[in-house]
Amino acid sequence: MTDEQAQASSQAGSPREVEHIRDIIFGAQMREYDQSFQAVRRDLERLQQELDRLAEKLADQDRSQSKNLQDLRREMRSADDDLRDELRATARTLTSDKVDRVALGELFIELGTHLKSGGSMADLLKELVASS
Repeated sequence: MTDEQAQASSQAGSPREVEHIRDIIFGAQMREYDQSFQAVRRDLERLQQELDRLAEKLADQDRSQSKNLQDLRREMRSADDDLRDELRATARTLTSDKVDRVALGELFIELGTHLKSGGSMADLLKELVASS
């Protein structure tokens, strides 16, 4: 074998030998690092899945709360409309049922005149009942 062939042979074996030596020196430590790295990767994947699940749950709750809020707004509008309608009806009733101011004024004038002329309240009431 020539020097060149021996040198080529030692260079070809050299990377394998270096790898073997590296495995002997650092192999156990590298396996520990690899196992730790794999465990961290599994934990990260599990946490990502949990995060995705929680994000979906939050989105569902957000949609649910939005729907509930819309329902409440509709209900409040309906209650507000009903209350306004009831107030308008009450105002119309009060407007139509109230005593006419002119008639009430004339009644008080007549009452005052009757009392001023010496009449009694009982007589006035009898006259009012008889006239109606």
